[in-house]
Amino acid sequence: MTKTALTLLAAGCLAAPLANAAYPSFDCAKATHEAEQLICKDAELAALDQSLAELYATLMKHTPASQQGALKTEQRGWVKGRNDCWKSDDQRGCIKAEYRSRINELKDR
Repeated sequence: MTKTALTLLAAGCLAAPLANAAYPSFDCAKATHEAEQLICKDAELAALDQSLAELYATLMKHTPASQQGALKTEQRGWVKGRNDCWKSDDQRGCIKAEYRSRINELKDR
């Protein structure tokens, strides 16, 4: 492999995680709620969404089947709470705080 090809390969490997970090876990084309639309436009919020989605998936994998329904219900309730950030004077700050709080809550389990 040539030096140029190696440089391009390395650059691609480094750029891929950065590009993925700017996308949330959900399809932005289907984003209907104001909070979702804001997350799609904000790389930091999208990265928080991606982190939460990965953590939630891991937790679901390690949760007994008998308790998964309760965890799903809890997560849906959290999403509704996050979406209530449209009422806040600082929507972005509210959404960011909701993500950080939920991530910490799930990490503690």
